[in-house]
Amino acid sequence: MFVVCAPHQSDALHQELIDLEAAMFEELGLHFKSAPRSWQSSGFEAKALKILDMPSGDLGAPAYRKFDVEAWMPGLGRYGEISSASNCTDYQARRLNIRYRPASGQQQQQAPGKGGKGGKGGGGATAFCHTLNATACAVPRMIVAILENNQQEDGSVVVPEVLRPFLGGLEVITAPGQQQ
Repeated sequence: MFVVCAPHQSDALHQELIDLEAAMFEELGLHFKSAPRSWQSSGFEAKALKILDMPSGDLGAPAYRKFDVEAWMPGLGRYGEISSASNCTDYQARRLNIRYRPASGQQQQQAPGKGGKGGKGGGGATAFCHTLNATACAVPRMIVAILENNQQEDGSVVVPEVLRPFLGGLEVITAPGQQQ
């Protein structure tokens, strides 16, 4: 997932990306760790989530703030990252020169001494956009988490209910030759 927005929108949209990821993983029945976070007050009811607010030393150069989502991986005996969401503020926009013209009366949130240029058309100064990105679903890690968390003693795998319509209504995956 990728977002280009005005600076005053980036924190709320970062939270929305995390909410979307968390809702998706919860629908899949994955167990993940949860830290008390402000996003929980946004109407999304976290049950067994852990969203890690990553320390600055673990961030890549573009990221101002990053959250990792980890799911329980029985084969590893620990939680493992299945997605992340980063707020890159204007880092990428500055390098790509992505600007917007704020609506009249909208306050610009630029770093001190880094105001936007006036543009053609007399509409006032431009400002750098903010960019955000989120993994949404790291498919290989997601498959591992789904298989490991839904495997039965006989080796069969219970298909999460939300995925059944995409598998022709299949409720349990069995090995070839194994009875359902």
